[in-house]
Amino acid sequence: MSMNQYMHPRNIYKQPPNFKQLAIQYPDFRKHATQDLSGKVTIDFKNVEALRALTCTLLKKDFGLDIQIPLNKLIPTVPLRLNYILWIEDLLSVADRTDNIKGIDIGTGASCVYPTIAAKKNQWTMLATEIDPESIKFATENVKRNSLQNLVTVIQVKDTLLNEAVDQHPHEYDFCMCNPPFFSTTQELHPFFKARKQNRPHPRNAFCASVDEVVAKGGEVDYISRLINESKTLDTQIKIYSSMVGHKSTLPPLKKLLREVEVVSFKQTEFCQGHTTRWGLAWTFADIDLTKIPDSLVVAKHKLPKPLYYEVPKRDEVPYKLATVSERLVEIFRGLQFDYQEIKHVSNLVEFVITAFADTWSHQRRKRRERLRVSESSVTLSEDSNCDNNNLSGSDIHKTCDKLAELNCEESGAALKRGLEDDGFYKKKRLKTDLEGNISSKVYLKAKIGVMKTDSCIGLELTFFEGTGKKEAMHQVLQYLKNNLMKKE
Repeated sequence: MSMNQYMHPRNIYKQPPNFKQLAIQYPDFRKHATQDLSGKVTIDFKNVEALRALTCTLLKKDFGLDIQIPLNKLIPTVPLRLNYILWIEDLLSVADRTDNIKGIDIGTGASCVYPTIAAKKNQWTMLATEIDPESIKFATENVKRNSLQNLVTVIQVKDTLLNEAVDQHPHEYDFCMCNPPFFSTTQELHPFFKARKQNRPHPRNAFCASVDEVVAKGGEVDYISRLINESKTLDTQIKIYSSMVGHKSTLPPLKKLLREVEVVSFKQTEFCQGHTTRWGLAWTFADIDLTKIPDSLVVAKHKLPKPLYYEVPKRDEVPYKLATVSERLVEIFRGLQFDYQEIKHVSNLVEFVITAFADTWSHQRRKRRERLRVSESSVTLSEDSNCDNNNLSGSDIHKTCDKLAELNCEESGAALKRGLEDDGFYKKKRLKTDLEGNISSKVYLKAKIGVMKTDSCIGLELTFFEGTGKKEAMHQVLQYLKNNLMKKE
Protein backbone atom coordinates (compact mmCIF):
# COMPACT_ATOMS: atom_id res chain seq x y z
CA MET A 1 0.00 0.00 0.00
CA SER A 2 1.27 3.44 -0.93
CA MET A 3 2.34 5.68 1.96
CA ASN A 4 2.26 8.95 0.03
CA GLN A 5 -0.37 10.25 2.46
CA TYR A 6 2.29 10.14 5.18
CA MET A 7 4.83 12.21 3.27
CA HIS A 8 6.11 15.46 4.69
CA PRO A 9 3.23 17.99 4.57
CA ARG A 10 5.12 20.26 2.15
CA ASN A 11 6.24 17.49 -0.20
CA ILE A 12 4.89 18.21 -3.68
CA TYR A 13 4.81 14.47 -4.41
CA LYS A 14 2.02 13.78 -1.91
CA GLN A 15 0.03 13.97 -5.12
CA PRO A 16 1.83 11.43 -7.35
CA PRO A 17 3.28 12.70 -10.64
CA ASN A 18 0.98 12.57 -13.66
CA PHE A 19 2.83 10.11 -15.89
CA LYS A 20 0.58 10.90 -18.83
CA GLN A 21 1.52 14.58 -18.73
CA LEU A 22 5.18 13.71 -18.24
CA ALA A 23 5.06 11.47 -21.31
CA ILE A 24 3.50 14.25 -23.38
CA GLN A 25 5.97 16.93 -22.27
CA TYR A 26 9.24 14.97 -22.02
CA PRO A 27 10.35 12.73 -24.92
CA ASP A 28 13.01 10.91 -22.86
CA PHE A 29 10.33 9.81 -20.41
CA ARG A 30 7.85 9.01 -23.18
CA LYS A 31 10.22 6.34 -24.54
CA HIS A 32 9.68 4.30 -21.37
CA ALA A 33 5.97 4.96 -20.80
CA THR A 34 3.23 2.42 -21.52
CA GLN A 35 -0.54 2.63 -21.29
CA ASP A 36 -2.61 -0.15 -19.71
CA LEU A 37 -6.15 -1.22 -20.59
CA SER A 38 -7.71 1.35 -18.27
CA GLY A 39 -5.80 4.17 -19.98
CA LYS A 40 -3.37 4.66 -17.11
CA VAL A 41 0.19 5.53 -18.14
CA THR A 42 3.01 3.88 -16.20
CA ILE A 43 6.59 2.64 -16.55
CA ASP A 44 8.37 -0.63 -15.85
CA PHE A 45 9.89 -0.04 -12.41
CA LYS A 46 12.12 -3.08 -12.93
CA ASN A 47 13.84 -1.27 -15.81
CA VAL A 48 16.85 0.78 -14.69
CA GLU A 49 16.71 3.09 -17.71
CA ALA A 50 13.03 3.81 -17.01
CA LEU A 51 13.83 4.68 -13.38
CA ARG A 52 16.60 7.02 -14.51
CA ALA A 53 14.26 8.69 -16.99
CA LEU A 54 11.69 9.23 -14.22
CA THR A 55 14.24 10.75 -11.81
CA CYS A 56 15.77 13.04 -14.41
CA THR A 57 12.35 14.13 -15.66
CA LEU A 58 11.09 15.03 -12.17
CA LEU A 59 14.27 16.97 -11.42
CA LYS A 60 13.86 18.86 -14.70
CA LYS A 61 10.14 19.56 -14.32
CA ASP A 62 9.96 20.44 -10.62
CA PHE A 63 13.38 21.99 -9.92
CA GLY A 64 14.67 23.07 -13.32
CA LEU A 65 17.69 20.76 -12.95
CA ASP A 66 19.42 19.03 -15.85
CA ILE A 67 21.03 15.99 -14.21
CA GLN A 68 22.97 13.17 -15.87
CA ILE A 69 23.35 9.83 -14.06
CA PRO A 70 25.33 6.79 -15.26
CA LEU A 71 23.38 3.52 -15.12
CA ASN A 72 26.00 1.87 -12.91
CA LYS A 73 25.51 4.42 -10.10
CA LEU A 74 22.75 5.07 -7.59
CA ILE A 75 19.60 6.49 -9.15
CA PRO A 76 17.94 8.58 -6.42
CA THR A 77 14.19 8.60 -5.84
CA VAL A 78 13.24 12.28 -5.83
CA PRO A 79 10.31 12.17 -3.33
CA LEU A 80 12.55 10.60 -0.66
CA ARG A 81 15.33 13.15 -1.22
CA LEU A 82 12.85 15.99 -1.01
CA ASN A 83 11.43 14.55 2.24
CA TYR A 84 14.92 14.71 3.77
CA ILE A 85 15.56 18.29 2.63
CA LEU A 86 12.19 19.44 3.96
CA TRP A 87 13.02 17.89 7.32
CA ILE A 88 16.36 19.76 7.35
CA GLU A 89 14.35 22.95 6.77
CA ASP A 90 12.26 22.11 9.85
CA LEU A 91 15.36 21.45 11.96
CA LEU A 92 16.90 24.76 10.89
CA SER A 93 13.70 26.61 11.76
CA VAL A 94 13.98 25.31 15.34
CA ALA A 95 17.55 26.66 15.40
CA ASP A 96 16.29 30.04 14.10
CA ARG A 97 18.45 29.72 10.99
CA THR A 98 16.92 30.93 7.74
CA ASP A 99 19.58 32.94 5.84
CA ASN A 100 23.03 32.16 4.45
CA ILE A 101 22.66 28.46 5.19
CA LYS A 102 25.77 26.31 4.76
CA GLY A 103 25.51 22.52 4.65
CA ILE A 104 27.58 19.41 3.95
CA ASP A 105 26.37 16.40 1.97
CA ILE A 106 28.41 13.31 2.88
CA GLY A 107 28.80 10.94 -0.09
CA THR A 108 26.97 13.02 -2.65
CA GLY A 109 27.05 10.41 -5.43
CA ALA A 110 27.12 10.91 -9.18
CA SER A 111 23.78 12.72 -9.24
CA CYS A 112 24.76 15.27 -6.56
CA VAL A 113 21.03 15.34 -5.90
CA TYR A 114 20.86 16.80 -2.37
CA PRO A 115 23.21 19.77 -3.00
CA THR A 116 21.67 20.66 -6.37
CA ILE A 117 18.08 20.57 -5.05
CA ALA A 118 19.09 22.49 -1.89
CA ALA A 119 20.91 25.12 -3.95
CA LYS A 120 18.21 25.47 -6.58
CA LYS A 121 15.26 25.42 -4.19
CA ASN A 122 16.64 27.27 -1.14
CA GLN A 123 19.83 28.97 -2.33
CA TRP A 124 21.82 27.06 0.29
CA THR A 125 25.61 26.86 0.00
CA MET A 126 26.58 23.18 -0.11
CA LEU A 127 29.86 21.29 0.26
CA ALA A 128 29.50 17.88 -1.43
CA THR A 129 31.99 15.14 -0.49
CA GLU A 130 32.68 11.94 -2.42
CA ILE A 131 35.26 9.14 -2.54
CA ASP A 132 34.60 7.54 -5.93
CA PRO A 133 36.41 9.29 -8.85
CA GLU A 134 33.70 8.50 -11.43
CA SER A 135 30.98 9.87 -9.14
CA ILE A 136 33.06 13.02 -8.52
CA LYS A 137 33.35 13.53 -12.28
CA PHE A 138 29.60 13.28 -12.87
CA ALA A 139 28.72 15.33 -9.77
CA THR A 140 31.06 18.14 -10.84
CA GLU A 141 29.61 18.14 -14.36
CA ASN A 142 26.06 18.23 -12.99
CA VAL A 143 26.93 21.29 -10.90
CA LYS A 144 28.48 23.07 -13.89
CA ARG A 145 25.64 22.10 -16.25
CA ASN A 146 23.18 23.83 -13.93
CA SER A 147 25.43 26.87 -13.27
CA LEU A 148 25.53 26.21 -9.53
CA GLN A 149 29.31 26.56 -9.00
CA ASN A 150 28.77 29.59 -6.77
CA LEU A 151 26.64 27.50 -4.39
CA VAL A 152 27.87 23.89 -4.68
CA THR A 153 31.46 22.68 -4.28
CA VAL A 154 32.35 19.03 -4.92
CA ILE A 155 35.48 17.69 -3.19
CA GLN A 156 37.20 14.32 -2.95
CA VAL A 157 37.85 12.74 0.46
CA LYS A 158 39.57 9.50 1.42
CA ASP A 159 38.81 8.04 4.82
CA THR A 160 36.88 10.30 7.16
CA LEU A 161 33.29 11.35 6.82
CA LEU A 162 33.59 14.96 8.01
CA ASN A 163 37.09 15.75 9.26
CA GLU A 164 38.74 16.03 5.84
CA ALA A 165 35.91 18.16 4.48
CA VAL A 166 36.04 20.59 7.38
CA ASP A 167 39.85 20.72 7.19
CA GLN A 168 39.73 21.59 3.47
CA HIS A 169 36.95 24.15 3.95
CA PRO A 170 37.19 25.41 7.55
CA HIS A 171 33.87 27.16 8.02
CA GLU A 172 31.06 26.85 10.48
CA TYR A 173 28.21 24.86 9.01
CA ASP A 174 24.53 24.82 9.84
CA PHE A 175 24.01 21.14 9.12
CA CYS A 176 25.33 17.99 7.51
CA MET A 177 23.31 15.26 5.84
CA CYS A 178 24.16 11.71 4.84
CA ASN A 179 22.63 8.87 2.84
CA PRO A 180 24.77 5.98 4.19
CA PRO A 181 25.30 2.49 2.77
CA PHE A 182 22.52 0.45 4.36
CA PHE A 183 24.13 -3.00 4.10
CA SER A 184 27.21 -4.71 5.54
CA THR A 185 27.58 -7.47 2.92
CA THR A 186 26.46 -8.13 -0.63
CA GLN A 187 24.39 -11.06 0.68
CA GLU A 188 22.13 -8.56 2.45
CA LEU A 189 21.17 -7.12 -0.93
CA HIS A 190 19.02 -10.20 -1.54
CA PRO A 191 15.40 -9.21 -0.84
CA PHE A 192 14.82 -12.13 1.55
CA PHE A 193 18.00 -11.80 3.62
CA LYS A 194 16.82 -11.67 7.25
CA ALA A 195 13.30 -10.99 5.98
CA ARG A 196 10.67 -10.72 8.67
CA LYS A 197 8.60 -13.27 6.76
CA GLN A 198 9.59 -15.91 4.25
CA ASN A 199 6.80 -14.82 1.90
CA ARG A 200 7.74 -11.14 1.99
CA PRO A 201 7.18 -9.51 -1.43
CA HIS A 202 10.08 -8.84 -3.76
CA PRO A 203 11.19 -5.21 -4.10
CA ARG A 204 9.08 -3.33 -6.62
CA ASN A 205 11.95 -1.36 -8.15
CA ALA A 206 15.04 -2.52 -9.96
CA PHE A 207 18.36 -2.47 -8.10
CA CYS A 208 20.19 0.57 -9.43
CA ALA A 209 23.45 1.36 -7.63
CA SER A 210 27.05 0.27 -7.41
CA VAL A 211 27.93 -2.09 -4.56
CA ASP A 212 30.20 0.54 -2.94
CA GLU A 213 27.26 2.93 -2.66
CA VAL A 214 25.07 0.54 -0.67
CA VAL A 215 27.51 -1.80 1.11
CA ALA A 216 30.06 -0.83 3.78
CA LYS A 217 31.87 -2.81 6.44
CA GLY A 218 29.64 -3.02 9.48
CA GLY A 219 26.65 -1.67 7.55
CA GLU A 220 24.84 1.51 8.47
CA VAL A 221 25.27 0.98 12.22
CA ASP A 222 29.06 1.23 11.98
CA TYR A 223 28.90 3.96 9.34
CA ILE A 224 26.59 6.27 11.30
CA SER A 225 28.44 5.44 14.53
CA ARG A 226 31.62 6.76 12.88
CA LEU A 227 29.72 9.90 11.98
CA ILE A 228 28.54 10.32 15.58
CA ASN A 229 32.07 9.88 16.92
CA GLU A 230 33.49 12.42 14.45
CA SER A 231 30.70 14.84 15.38
CA LYS A 232 31.80 14.61 19.01
CA THR A 233 35.22 15.92 17.96
CA LEU A 234 33.84 18.69 15.73
CA ASP A 235 31.30 19.67 18.39
CA THR A 236 29.44 22.87 17.41
CA GLN A 237 31.42 23.60 14.24
CA ILE A 238 28.45 21.93 12.60
CA LYS A 239 25.26 22.96 14.34
CA ILE A 240 23.02 20.03 13.36
CA TYR A 241 24.25 16.59 12.34
CA SER A 242 21.91 14.21 10.55
CA SER A 243 21.71 10.94 8.67
CA MET A 244 19.15 8.87 6.88
CA VAL A 245 18.60 5.38 8.32
CA GLY A 246 17.53 2.43 6.20
CA HIS A 247 16.52 -0.09 8.88
CA LYS A 248 14.38 0.66 11.91
CA SER A 249 16.40 -1.86 13.95
CA THR A 250 19.42 0.42 13.53
CA LEU A 251 17.90 3.23 15.59
CA PRO A 252 18.18 1.82 19.16
CA PRO A 253 21.99 1.30 19.14
CA LEU A 254 22.51 4.69 17.49
CA LYS A 255 20.36 6.51 20.03
CA LYS A 256 22.22 4.70 22.80
CA LEU A 257 25.50 6.01 21.37
CA LEU A 258 24.11 9.55 21.14
CA ARG A 259 23.34 9.45 24.85
CA GLU A 260 26.83 8.15 25.58
CA VAL A 261 28.52 11.03 23.73
CA GLU A 262 26.21 13.41 25.58
CA VAL A 263 24.55 15.30 22.77
CA VAL A 264 22.37 18.22 23.83
CA SER A 265 19.34 16.87 21.97
CA PHE A 266 18.43 14.52 19.15
CA LYS A 267 15.39 13.92 16.97
CA GLN A 268 14.05 10.96 15.00
CA THR A 269 11.57 11.04 12.13
CA GLU A 270 10.13 8.86 9.37
CA PHE A 271 10.38 9.45 5.63
CA CYS A 272 7.35 7.84 3.96
CA GLN A 273 7.00 7.67 0.21
CA GLY A 274 5.57 5.17 -2.25
CA HIS A 275 5.95 1.70 -0.74
CA THR A 276 9.11 2.58 1.18
CA THR A 277 9.82 3.89 4.67
CA ARG A 278 13.16 5.30 5.75
CA TRP A 279 14.09 7.06 8.97
CA GLY A 280 15.96 10.25 9.81
CA LEU A 281 18.16 10.86 12.86
CA ALA A 282 19.48 14.31 13.83
CA TRP A 283 21.54 15.48 16.82
CA THR A 284 23.35 18.56 18.07
CA PHE A 285 25.94 19.70 20.61
CA ALA A 286 24.72 23.29 20.31
CA ASP A 287 22.09 24.89 22.50
CA ILE A 288 19.25 23.76 20.24
CA ASP A 289 16.28 21.69 21.33
CA LEU A 290 15.57 19.59 18.25
CA THR A 291 12.60 17.98 19.95
CA LYS A 292 10.69 21.25 19.59
CA ILE A 293 9.80 20.74 15.96
CA PRO A 294 6.12 21.77 15.86
CA ASP A 295 3.71 18.87 15.88
CA SER A 296 2.23 20.09 12.60
CA LEU A 297 5.55 19.28 10.95
CA VAL A 298 5.75 15.77 12.33
CA VAL A 299 3.62 13.46 10.26
CA ALA A 300 1.51 11.14 12.41
CA LYS A 301 1.83 7.70 10.87
CA HIS A 302 -0.79 5.13 11.67
CA LYS A 303 -0.16 1.46 11.24
CA LEU A 304 -0.89 0.62 7.63
CA PRO A 305 -2.70 -2.58 6.71
CA LYS A 306 -0.09 -4.63 4.92
CA PRO A 307 -1.10 -6.64 1.85
CA LEU A 308 -1.07 -10.42 1.96
CA TYR A 309 1.52 -12.04 -0.28
CA TYR A 310 1.58 -15.55 -1.74
CA GLU A 311 4.23 -16.98 -4.02
CA VAL A 312 2.43 -19.12 -6.58
CA PRO A 313 4.01 -22.60 -6.65
CA LYS A 314 5.09 -24.19 -9.91
CA ARG A 315 3.17 -27.20 -11.20
CA ASP A 316 4.57 -29.39 -13.96
CA GLU A 317 1.18 -29.77 -15.59
CA VAL A 318 0.32 -26.04 -15.57
CA PRO A 319 2.27 -23.37 -17.53
CA TYR A 320 4.01 -21.01 -15.10
CA LYS A 321 3.16 -17.76 -16.86
CA LEU A 322 1.64 -14.44 -15.82
CA ALA A 323 -1.11 -14.82 -18.42
CA THR A 324 -1.98 -18.34 -17.23
CA VAL A 325 -2.28 -17.28 -13.60
CA SER A 326 -4.31 -14.17 -14.52
CA GLU A 327 -6.72 -16.16 -16.68
CA ARG A 328 -7.14 -18.74 -13.95
CA LEU A 329 -7.90 -15.95 -11.47
CA VAL A 330 -10.65 -14.62 -13.74
CA GLU A 331 -12.20 -18.10 -13.92
CA ILE A 332 -12.21 -18.26 -10.13
CA PHE A 333 -13.70 -14.76 -9.85
CA ARG A 334 -16.54 -15.82 -12.13
CA GLY A 335 -17.07 -19.09 -10.29
CA LEU A 336 -17.30 -17.24 -6.97
CA GLN A 337 -19.58 -14.59 -8.51
CA PHE A 338 -17.23 -11.72 -7.77
CA ASP A 339 -17.63 -8.40 -9.46
CA TYR A 340 -14.19 -7.75 -10.86
CA GLN A 341 -12.43 -5.11 -12.91
CA GLU A 342 -8.97 -5.30 -14.41
CA ILE A 343 -7.36 -1.97 -13.53
CA LYS A 344 -3.79 -2.53 -14.67
CA HIS A 345 -2.09 -4.76 -17.22
CA VAL A 346 1.60 -4.32 -17.99
CA SER A 347 4.36 -6.76 -18.86
CA ASN A 348 5.04 -7.92 -15.29
CA LEU A 349 1.87 -6.96 -13.41
CA VAL A 350 -1.88 -7.48 -13.67
CA GLU A 351 -4.18 -5.96 -11.04
CA PHE A 352 -7.87 -6.50 -10.33
CA VAL A 353 -10.35 -4.90 -7.95
CA ILE A 354 -12.85 -7.53 -6.77
CA THR A 355 -16.12 -7.09 -4.89
CA ALA A 356 -18.04 -9.87 -3.15
CA PHE A 357 -21.51 -9.42 -1.69
CA ALA A 358 -21.56 -12.75 0.15
CA ASP A 359 -19.23 -15.52 1.28
CA THR A 360 -19.30 -17.81 -1.77
CA TRP A 361 -15.97 -19.51 -1.13
CA SER A 362 -16.40 -21.24 2.22
CA HIS A 363 -17.37 -24.91 2.73
CA GLN A 364 -17.24 -25.76 -0.97
CA ARG A 365 -16.90 -29.51 -0.35
CA ARG A 366 -19.80 -29.56 2.10
CA LYS A 367 -21.97 -27.70 -0.37
CA ARG A 368 -21.12 -30.18 -3.15
CA ARG A 369 -21.89 -33.15 -0.90
CA GLU A 370 -25.17 -31.56 0.15
CA ARG A 371 -26.16 -30.92 -3.46
CA LEU A 372 -25.39 -34.52 -4.32
CA ARG A 373 -27.36 -35.82 -1.34
CA VAL A 374 -30.40 -33.67 -2.07
CA SER A 375 -30.19 -34.51 -5.76
CA GLU A 376 -30.20 -38.23 -4.95
CA SER A 377 -33.12 -37.67 -2.59
CA SER A 378 -35.08 -35.95 -5.32
CA VAL A 379 -34.45 -38.84 -7.72
CA THR A 380 -35.61 -41.31 -5.08
CA LEU A 381 -38.65 -39.16 -4.49
CA SER A 382 -39.47 -39.23 -8.19
CA GLU A 383 -39.08 -43.01 -8.44
CA ASP A 384 -41.11 -43.73 -5.34
CA SER A 385 -43.80 -41.14 -5.86
CA ASN A 386 -46.18 -43.51 -7.66
CA CYS A 387 -45.89 -46.35 -5.16
CA ASP A 388 -45.57 -44.55 -1.81
CA ASN A 389 -47.26 -41.22 -2.30
CA ASN A 390 -49.35 -41.56 0.81
CA ASN A 391 -46.29 -41.84 3.12
CA LEU A 392 -44.74 -38.45 2.16
CA SER A 393 -46.44 -35.24 3.16
CA GLY A 394 -46.70 -32.19 0.89
CA SER A 395 -44.57 -30.14 3.29
CA ASP A 396 -41.73 -32.70 3.02
CA ILE A 397 -41.81 -32.46 -0.75
CA HIS A 398 -41.68 -28.66 -0.63
CA LYS A 399 -38.77 -28.71 1.85
CA THR A 400 -36.75 -31.02 -0.40
CA CYS A 401 -37.43 -28.92 -3.48
CA ASP A 402 -36.60 -25.68 -1.65
CA LYS A 403 -33.30 -27.12 -0.42
CA LEU A 404 -32.37 -28.24 -3.92
CA ALA A 405 -33.20 -24.83 -5.36
CA GLU A 406 -31.17 -23.09 -2.67
CA LEU A 407 -28.09 -25.18 -3.37
CA ASN A 408 -28.40 -24.93 -7.14
CA CYS A 409 -29.17 -21.21 -7.42
CA GLU A 410 -25.55 -20.36 -6.75
CA GLU A 411 -24.32 -22.34 -9.75
CA SER A 412 -27.21 -21.35 -12.01
CA GLY A 413 -26.57 -17.70 -11.24
CA ALA A 414 -22.90 -18.11 -12.03
CA ALA A 415 -23.70 -19.91 -15.29
CA LEU A 416 -26.10 -17.16 -16.36
CA LYS A 417 -23.51 -14.52 -15.50
CA ARG A 418 -20.81 -16.30 -17.50
CA GLY A 419 -23.13 -16.62 -20.48
CA LEU A 420 -23.83 -12.92 -20.54
CA GLU A 421 -20.14 -12.16 -20.13
CA ASP A 422 -19.37 -14.32 -23.17
CA ASP A 423 -21.94 -12.31 -25.13
CA GLY A 424 -20.20 -9.09 -24.13
CA PHE A 425 -23.12 -7.96 -21.96
CA TYR A 426 -21.39 -7.94 -18.58
CA LYS A 427 -18.78 -5.24 -18.08
CA LYS A 428 -18.41 -3.45 -14.76
CA LYS A 429 -22.01 -3.50 -13.57
CA ARG A 430 -23.11 -6.29 -11.25
CA LEU A 431 -25.52 -8.73 -12.88
CA LYS A 432 -28.80 -9.51 -11.15
CA THR A 433 -29.29 -13.27 -10.84
CA ASP A 434 -31.48 -15.68 -8.92
CA LEU A 435 -28.98 -15.29 -6.09
CA GLU A 436 -29.78 -11.59 -5.83
CA GLY A 437 -32.46 -12.13 -3.25
CA ASN A 438 -30.01 -13.93 -0.97
CA ILE A 439 -27.25 -11.31 -1.15
CA SER A 440 -27.08 -8.22 1.01
CA SER A 441 -26.62 -4.91 -0.77
CA LYS A 442 -23.70 -4.32 1.56
CA VAL A 443 -20.22 -5.16 0.35
CA TYR A 444 -18.90 -8.27 2.07
CA LEU A 445 -15.38 -7.89 0.69
CA LYS A 446 -13.70 -5.40 -1.60
CA ALA A 447 -10.01 -5.87 -2.29
CA LYS A 448 -7.25 -5.45 -4.83
CA ILE A 449 -5.59 -8.60 -6.14
CA GLY A 450 -2.35 -8.19 -8.04
CA VAL A 451 -0.42 -10.81 -10.00
CA MET A 452 3.25 -9.87 -10.30
CA LYS A 453 6.07 -11.59 -12.13
CA THR A 454 9.71 -11.34 -11.14
CA ASP A 455 12.74 -13.06 -12.61
CA SER A 456 12.26 -16.09 -10.36
CA CYS A 457 8.58 -16.35 -9.45
CA ILE A 458 4.98 -15.23 -9.80
CA GLY A 459 3.29 -13.82 -6.72
CA LEU A 460 -0.16 -12.71 -5.61
CA GLU A 461 -0.69 -9.61 -3.48
CA LEU A 462 -4.05 -9.01 -1.81
CA THR A 463 -4.88 -5.59 -0.35
CA PHE A 464 -8.02 -5.13 1.75
CA PHE A 465 -10.22 -2.12 0.95
CA GLU A 466 -13.48 -2.59 2.84
CA GLY A 467 -16.32 -4.97 3.64
CA THR A 468 -18.38 -6.44 6.45
CA GLY A 469 -16.35 -9.64 6.20
CA LYS A 470 -13.30 -7.62 7.27
CA LYS A 471 -9.74 -8.85 6.76
CA GLU A 472 -10.70 -12.38 7.77
CA ALA A 473 -12.67 -12.65 4.52
CA MET A 474 -9.56 -11.72 2.54
CA HIS A 475 -7.55 -14.38 4.40
CA GLN A 476 -10.23 -16.92 3.47
CA VAL A 477 -10.12 -15.89 -0.19
CA LEU A 478 -6.34 -16.24 -0.20
CA GLN A 479 -6.65 -19.75 1.25
CA TYR A 480 -9.20 -20.59 -1.44
CA LEU A 481 -6.78 -19.33 -4.11
CA LYS A 482 -3.97 -21.41 -2.62
CA ASN A 483 -6.15 -24.51 -2.87
CA ASN A 484 -7.53 -23.89 -6.35
CA LEU A 485 -5.36 -21.51 -8.36
CA MET A 486 -2.89 -23.98 -9.89
CA LYS A 487 -5.15 -27.02 -9.72
CA LYS A 488 -5.26 -28.89 -13.01
CA GLU A 489 -8.76 -28.84 -14.44
